Amino acid sequence: MNSATPPLIRPLTEADLPAMAAIEAALQAFPWTALQFIQSYAEGHRGWIAEQAGEVIGFAVTSQVLDELSLLTLGVRQDCQRRGIARQLVETVAEQGREEGAAVMILEVRKSNSAARSLYRRLGFVENGLRKGYYRAAEGREDAVLMALILDEGGR
Repeated sequence: MNSATPPLIRPLTEADLPAMAAIEAALQAFPWTALQFIQSYAEGHRGWIAEQAGEVIGFAVTSQVLDELSLLTLGVRQDCQRRGIARQLVETVAEQGREEGAAVMILEVRKSNSAARSLYRRLGFVENGLRKGYYRAAEGREDAVLMALILDEGGR
């Protein structure tokens, strides 16, 4: 994969769902299943794909209710990480949310995922809460850190 060529960020299509599920399965101990991706798509959740050389290398899935945009899941293929692809996906999601009237973008992230938390902080997210025992873990449950990014200063 030529890392010098920036990936194309585009809206997801139903044809992308198997690749998304495969990336998720390789990244997460407790991944979304292929069926969960299909159901999310069928429910009208939006998503963005990072594509390079015709291959899906990353994705973001969102849901918007009124002025609140939720980042439901985000993943970048392991061999493509640390190249700014997750940043591009989050920035694309945020911009799309702004265009569609979202005032805030929210997400949950594993407390142990320091790399993701650091990325989100660099993008302007602030930690604003904790969900105790939110995620399944190898030994019991793990807390989720709640984070938010203001998209429209007049909105909140």
